[in-house]
Amino acid sequence: MMRAAIVSPDPTSNSGGVERFCHTLSDVIGRLGGVANVVGTTELDSVAHDLVITNGMVSRRSSAPRIHVYHGCWVDHVRLGTRTNDYSLPWRTQFLVKGAAKEIWAGANAYRVAVSQPTAEEVEQWYRLRVHRVIPNGIDTTTFVVGDREAARSQLGVSRDEKLALFIGRAEARKRPDIAVAAASRAGYRLMTAGAGTVDGATSLGVLSPSELRTWIQAVDCVLAPSDYEACSLAILEAMATGTAVLTTRVGYVRTLIEQVPGYRDLTAAAGDLEEFTRALTLLPSRAQAVADATAFVRAENSLDRFAEHWSGAIDEVMRRTATAGSHQGPIS
Repeated sequence: MMRAAIVSPDPTSNSGGVERFCHTLSDVIGRLGGVANVVGTTELDSVAHDLVITNGMVSRRSSAPRIHVYHGCWVDHVRLGTRTNDYSLPWRTQFLVKGAAKEIWAGANAYRVAVSQPTAEEVEQWYRLRVHRVIPNGIDTTTFVVGDREAARSQLGVSRDEKLALFIGRAEARKRPDIAVAAASRAGYRLMTAGAGTVDGATSLGVLSPSELRTWIQAVDCVLAPSDYEACSLAILEAMATGTAVLTTRVGYVRTLIEQVPGYRDLTAAAGDLEEFTRALTLLPSRAQAVADATAFVRAENSLDRFAEHWSGAIDEVMRRTATAGSHQGPIS
């Protein structure tokens, strides 16, 4: 029985994207017949393991083979995701360099996985590290099921005729809540937010449980996700899995989705482009087939079964390479 140690930025948390990923992967490895422990860097030596899986900037060397997962590339995260902030150039440069150095060190001497093809390209461009495999994030499609909007609105006590849009996640500058507010206002939608913090011009629902969030996603006309930078957003995938339209930017995994579902491009925009984002919102009523096609794609390609299939292949490859090499250094080419 294979034993994996998954190193998380915060093993006690299941709220952030990377932290959620770690616990999801732990569950998937259990389904595959292995045992996985989610630990912090200081706890790695206290658990028995045949394989280590590290994430983002968080890494620990081990005598066991290691997989490192890139949940984005820090260089582009800072370069593209802080354009609307007023940080000074020296501060931004220092912030970028320190984070990039951590990600380079973390990925060295490991089998490298990226959560989207654009992320793999960024890692190879900026860090000169080859990514061995792209494995998109997986979501629970039994919780985030296709729903009926009228039934969801009835459950929530929402008028069946009101035009509603939903913004999900922390109201940080990178996620561009300002564009969500402006586009919703221009197109005549009432904007709701789900997550920590508040947004001027929107109604806050607060932090919701997964089932509460699913019902709200099913109830609204659309989810707005105008982020400047994302690698493979769980919130976007979960929303798409319910059959609700997600108007988003052409960044990260969304680029892959558009390649497979070309008709969905009309419901996306370039990062930072309010005019194009607003236009996408006005086109929404006429793009029902594109929404249905995107939902079908996500439910097939980002299900936990598909996620398990990808990770089973990656783990088998790493362990096979290690056995062939006759050492525990793992593949580093």
